[in-house]
Amino acid sequence: MNQFISQGIAVLQYIENEPGIIVGPITMFLGMIIDFVFRIIYSISQPNSLGWSIIILTIVARTLMLPMGMKSQKSTFKMQKLAPEVNKIKAKYAGTKDPELQRKMNAEIQAVYAENKVNMLSGCLPLLIQMPIFFALSYLLRQCYLFIPSIHEVYTNLGTNISQMDGWIGIVAELGKSKVPDSMLKNGATFDFAVVQGVTISAAEAFENLLKLLNRFTEADWAIVFENMAGQPALLQDTQAVYATKQSIETFFGISLVNNAGMTGIGVIIPILTAGTTFLSSFVMNKTNPNADSQQKTQQKMMMLVMPVMMFFMTSGMSAGVGLYWIASSVYQTVQQYLLHKHYTKRGEKEVVKA
Repeated sequence: MNQFISQGIAVLQYIENEPGIIVGPITMFLGMIIDFVFRIIYSISQPNSLGWSIIILTIVARTLMLPMGMKSQKSTFKMQKLAPEVNKIKAKYAGTKDPELQRKMNAEIQAVYAENKVNMLSGCLPLLIQMPIFFALSYLLRQCYLFIPSIHEVYTNLGTNISQMDGWIGIVAELGKSKVPDSMLKNGATFDFAVVQGVTISAAEAFENLLKLLNRFTEADWAIVFENMAGQPALLQDTQAVYATKQSIETFFGISLVNNAGMTGIGVIIPILTAGTTFLSSFVMNKTNPNADSQQKTQQKMMMLVMPVMMFFMTSGMSAGVGLYWIASSVYQTVQQYLLHKHYTKRGEKEVVKA
């Protein structure tokens, strides 16, 4: 360990970009919530604890946004009921290319919506609020050990054990070379096998940098570590037990939530389910809007096809836990849309009193 410090090894200086002034505070807030939930789940059951924490976090977040969702659904319902009135206005100006008449048509449509207190943008607000959460969660899951003390403790135990392995500096540094581009290092330093030249850091910073690197290790990397620990059986057994705890926490029914879902292997289930639940949500939304005109129906069909494909590729390149969040959120939204549509349908024309 002294050699690790005295030579100024900076195993990793910058592993991620800073989340920014908007996503950063949201990440810290999500970290506190997910840590609180995780402690409860972890005390009940260790396996899949991170996955269940994400699902519960999703339910809490969506429930907090429920009043906004109800307002959005109410506006959507009103727009559906007002569709015949709006279509009459459009028919009155059908075929006109006169900019003045088109402005007049739009003004009349807006007047109908304003008279009935319909907010055209209300349907976008839940999605706009979700996007910062989406990216904050992505940042959090890439290094969840920084935000969840229980997981940080597991990483600390792994780092401590590895630092006791014979020749560990060379092994760890060799594995880290492919994970630490020179552009990520401070002051133009280079990753020269065991030593990053020109950088002096404290023992605490050096150890945290080691944990950052361990956070990037793949199963193949850990297999190499265990292979090199074979000559120290007691240390190997203890390290494998701690690693098993790490895997138990960070996987959800066999899928690693902290690694990219990818398009191959078991992780591809997450992007597939993300696309499927996104399609289901769009399908239910379209079914609950029978009064849409031909142009709206065309747009809805396009969105129903484009959004699932877009979410498939997006979540395949992100931590699988982000996809799990989107899946849980889409299921929640689908149920919410169905129930609220039934609710407002029962209330009927009372929702559009001035049409």
